[in-house]
Amino acid sequence: MKQKKPSKLSAFFICVDMTLLWLLHSLNTVYTKQFSIPIEFKNYPQNKLMIEIPKEIKVSVKASGLKLLMIGLTEPFPVLRVDLNDVKSDASRSKFYLSSKMADVKKMFQFKADIRRIQPDTISFINNEGTQKEVPVKVPLSINYTKGYTAKLIKVDPARVVIAGELADLDDIDTIYTLPVSLNDQRTDLVKTLTLINPNNKIVINATAVELHISVGKLVEKEISVPIKLENADEHFKYSLFPSKVKVKYSGVFGESGADSSLLRVFVDLSQRKNNKLSVNMKLLSEHITVLSFEPKEVEFLMIKK
Repeated sequence: MKQKKPSKLSAFFICVDMTLLWLLHSLNTVYTKQFSIPIEFKNYPQNKLMIEIPKEIKVSVKASGLKLLMIGLTEPFPVLRVDLNDVKSDASRSKFYLSSKMADVKKMFQFKADIRRIQPDTISFINNEGTQKEVPVKVPLSINYTKGYTAKLIKVDPARVVIAGELADLDDIDTIYTLPVSLNDQRTDLVKTLTLINPNNKIVINATAVELHISVGKLVEKEISVPIKLENADEHFKYSLFPSKVKVKYSGVFGESGADSSLLRVFVDLSQRKNNKLSVNMKLLSEHITVLSFEPKEVEFLMIKK
């Protein structure tokens, strides 16, 4: 006896049920999301200048998907007005710690949620006679990946910070470093908060920490055919290459779209022609790929006057 095939209507309801189950799972799963809140300050300390006045703070919130969705519906948020007289500071009133106003930040959200981080968490001031400059942030990083995996993206946020103080104290500082990071057998994405190291206690930095974002993917091999471009061609001639494409085998981390010929450039330089042959040159346009081989290494060409 033949089994009856499910009707189109039954298949539709099965798809609806699966979608609802996925939606319920997503709404109950806990995520971390960043929201931006506009901020204004009053009662600045006398005879001091603020380093890079922030116009907004970024708040990392950990909650269920449903709560994050509901919080997102309340955007844009009203301005958070902060009286610096009510903010915890150091003895010299040069650094004010916004994390001490966590209760006020929580009031901005209509739903109970776990606030993981406020960025910037510190605002800094310098004496009027001081100066400031922007420098890059570097992470002393050592990573050993699981075999077959590598980095898709490594990013530091913020990538640059503002330092301030007397000119003589700033002259020798061109980089701010974080505490070192050492990772072994890494195969998953990572977000890590790193403390900045102040190289001179006479200067101030407009942040105390940065976030290190590492995106990891599986290393795979791909083979693609890439058209050969012409360099130093004489506009009075028409050129034909034989063959006109090169087969390239390379390894890297690829998304769903797979290998992409835009990751590298293959070309011949007509000013370097020898007899009727040209050497094939290659330039990588991404630091995350490695060319394993390509063929041919030389191509023949034909030039005809226009």
